[in-house]
Amino acid sequence: MALSQHFEGQYSGAALHSFVLGLSHSETLVQRILDQHRLSRIDPDDWYDLNLARSVYQMVAEQVGARSLKAVGQKMIEAAPFPPEVNDVRTVLASLDSAYRMNVRGENIGRITSEFGDSGEAFITFSTPFPCALNVGILQGCCEKFGARPLIEHAPGDCMDRGGKACSYRVTW
Repeated sequence: MALSQHFEGQYSGAALHSFVLGLSHSETLVQRILDQHRLSRIDPDDWYDLNLARSVYQMVAEQVGARSLKAVGQKMIEAAPFPPEVNDVRTVLASLDSAYRMNVRGENIGRITSEFGDSGEAFITFSTPFPCALNVGILQGCCEKFGARPLIEHAPGDCMDRGGKACSYRVTW
């Protein structure tokens, strides 16, 4: 995995705790990842270095694969509270950057852009520090939270996992 772009900031403990939820079936693996980052646990009320959070998610992908990291992204959305005005797939996808900024703070943290095409179609670009599979899990979780079964297609070109500056997706539901 070649996530090479440099980011600076802090990551919410509540968001980072999603990896614990996503891997709840494997306490041994969770503890190994925590140990390798010199952590005894993730405090949901604390803030962590953005690069530490990035490393945790990379380690999940490396040790148990993209499918498990995707499940972590889905758990992140399942556990997230949403305001009443976020009440369908379109509004949740449109709010991704705002939600990201509630969980990540700093000068150089990246962003998420959302553009909408035809009914039931969105183009989402993540220029964030995290692996592609986490992004896909987040997108899938957003759609499923509102009862939709999405088709998520990675756009040709850049991919953060291969050293690119962003990952772009076409999401239909």
